[in-house]
This record gives sequence, C-alpha cells and structure tokens, in this order.
Amino acid sequence: MPPDLRPFRERDLPRILEIEAYSFPEPWPEIAFTYQMMISPELFLVAEEGGLMVGYVIGEIRKNSEGSQRSGHVMNIAVARGFRRRGVGTLLLEGVTERFTEMGASRVTLEVRVSNAGAQEFYGERGFTEIGRVEMYYGDEDAIVMMRPIGGR
Repeated sequence: MPPDLRPFRERDLPRILEIEAYSFPEPWPEIAFTYQMMISPELFLVAEEGGLMVGYVIGEIRKNSEGSQRSGHVMNIAVARGFRRRGVGTLLLEGVTERFTEMGASRVTLEVRVSNAGAQEFYGERGFTEIGRVEMYYGDEDAIVMMRPIGGR
C-alpha cells in the first residue's frame, strides 16, 4: 500500500524527532517543529504508511521585496530509515509543491549540503537546477541553492 499524505498532528512529533535525528548531522530542535506547525500548518505534511509515519516535509511561502512574486521554499524534508527509495520523498515533495502552487507560488527553492550528492541527484531528477551557493549555510558546510519553476508561470 502506498503512503498517504496528511497534515502534521502534534502527536507526530516524537516520530518526527526520531526521523530528524537519523537524517541530519545537526537536527532541528523540537521547538522549531512546533513553531512551523503554528505559522504554516498547511505546509507541514507527513507521509503515513500502514499507520506508521514514515516522512515529513515543511514548507513556507516567501515573497520578493516588492511582494509581487511568491516562491515556495522547502525548509525540511526527511524520510525514515527503511522507507527511502520507495517514493516517499517524491510524494512529500510533490505534495508540498502542489500546495505552493495553490498559494500562488511560481517556483520552489531549497538548500542542500554540497556533500549530499544523493539529495542533489534526487532533486535534479525532479527538475531542480542549481541557482547559487551559500557559504557556510550549515555552519560547517556550504549549501547549494536549487530551484524549479512551478504553476505553469
């Protein structure tokens, strides 16, 4: 059975923290997830398979300085151990991208570690291209900024 997408619920937090700790060398603290749930609950999605939460994505909408163009931004995305390379990441990414489109975004952006070739390949296969770099974005490493147009604009 393929995973289902649904909105984040507070009871998901322990599992999210577990996946986060496994997925990243410097995991987000609990308060960051709680904050994101309060400010953009419609852009905080989880994938659930057979009653088990197996991944999550958090997005935000950003406006340019004139407020005339909106971009979706993937702030965090992770898939649980044992569920990678099974379409969960794609489901999460496309789910949040669909919501960005509904909210009037014309593109989606994200950052990825320079050393994370697997993630760069994943995003590249889904139409993202490198548009820049941010020095020491992760504190210990640079980030590649990637972008993909959306919404037919």
